Amino acid sequence: MPMAELPGSVCVWMAAGDIFTHGWDLAKATGQPTDLEPELAAALLARITRLLPDSMRGPEGQAPFGPRVEVAESAPPADRLAAFVGRHP
Repeated sequence: MPMAELPGSVCVWMAAGDIFTHGWDLAKATGQPTDLEPELAAALLARITRLLPDSMRGPEGQAPFGPRVEVAESAPPADRLAAFVGRHP
């Protein structure tokens, strides 16, 4: 990876989270439901919360991820994942 040498399994989880989150972006932008695959979203969220350091967060265009957005614990897992990586559900 451009930012560090990482195990392949970490790269797979990062790629899966990226693709899933962009799917969430498309659903949100087109007015479709964002509660995508709850079990997969929960698994991705569990992984990314352990992998994503705060040093990779910042303003758009200056960092790969935005600041964490606060959402209710009762929000759907896909919305919680999106908020964790800086989206606004």
